[in-house]
Amino acid sequence: MQREGVDAALIIYHRDLLYYAGTAQPCNFLVPAQGEPALFVRRAMAMVKEETWVKRLYDTPSLKPVAELLSEICPAGGKLGVEEDVLPASLYKRIQQTFSKFELVNISPAILKQRAVKEEKEQVKLKETASIFAEAHRAIMENMKPGITEIELAAEVYRNVRRGGAEFINYHRRWDNTSTHEGLIAGSSTSWKISGLAMTVTGVGTGPSMPWGASPEKIRRGDLLVLDIGINYQGYHVDMARTYVAGQASDLQKERFQVIKTIMEEVMAQALPGVTAGSLFSVAAKKAEELGAWEYFQGWGDMKGYYIGHGIGLELDDPPALTKGNEELISAGMCLCIEPKLIVPEWGAIDIEDTVIIKDEGPEILTPVPLHLFEV
Repeated sequence: MQREGVDAALIIYHRDLLYYAGTAQPCNFLVPAQGEPALFVRRAMAMVKEETWVKRLYDTPSLKPVAELLSEICPAGGKLGVEEDVLPASLYKRIQQTFSKFELVNISPAILKQRAVKEEKEQVKLKETASIFAEAHRAIMENMKPGITEIELAAEVYRNVRRGGAEFINYHRRWDNTSTHEGLIAGSSTSWKISGLAMTVTGVGTGPSMPWGASPEKIRRGDLLVLDIGINYQGYHVDMARTYVAGQASDLQKERFQVIKTIMEEVMAQALPGVTAGSLFSVAAKKAEELGAWEYFQGWGDMKGYYIGHGIGLELDDPPALTKGNEELISAGMCLCIEPKLIVPEWGAIDIEDTVIIKDEGPEILTPVPLHLFEV
């Protein structure tokens, strides 16, 4: 903030509050560029006192006391950082009116850049979250059979991960996306149909209201099934995927799985501090072309995605995006999801995804399930 000439930041968004103040209760957190921060608690002061490290606490739902304190700190006005990417327009306008002496600037890029590199205690939390994926995998191995519907399987996955301690919702830093812990379940007849909500294996859901996730379609013998699931445990997310076959895998299924596994291994070998986010996609794309898989790699036709993964942490999709042309540097301590996939129309999909922590010596894989094509 001092380097960029920002006099103070007003943190309101619950994931950023959790990161900086240790609580996700409704609060307004004023962080001056110099001096002690102050937490203005809108509700649940007793719980906030148990959770936060912040000593300067005010019990008020109003923005007016925040503005009064800021005027004492910066009587001449200045620049006030706000989270422009997540604030509702009506709240942004109210902040403009209340802090009329200050120019509002977007503080979110600085927040997300700081959040991208995980401290040691955050890495521990991510590993704890990743361990729950074993429960999701077990649900598929124990319940997948011809005749069961995608929805029924999704319910078993949800049951297992909730019993494993997962929270009931995953967070996304966008207004038009949400997901739960049942994961994305899609069989051969639905996994190749790509919804516009994301360029990935999306499933078709139960209808136009939410064309995403499990459908009423039944699993048939020989079908491929994709389980792609984000799990949130005590605020920290992981994102993982595995592919299964109902019965014995065909030679073509095995062959295409090996293609995607080879691409994954190639990207993992290059996922090191100092490379650019975009270079990891380039590595994957080059290998897909060499293996003759480019036509259906990461989608097909105009529904092809030019990415190989994303950052993850307090939200399911954090920077950096591992997209074509992204020049952002990968740093040690970043937590990334690597997710190569093959999506073939009228056939199905092979999808694998691992969550890793970037280390100087190479990525540490957190996924507790081996990288196999599982025959159930």
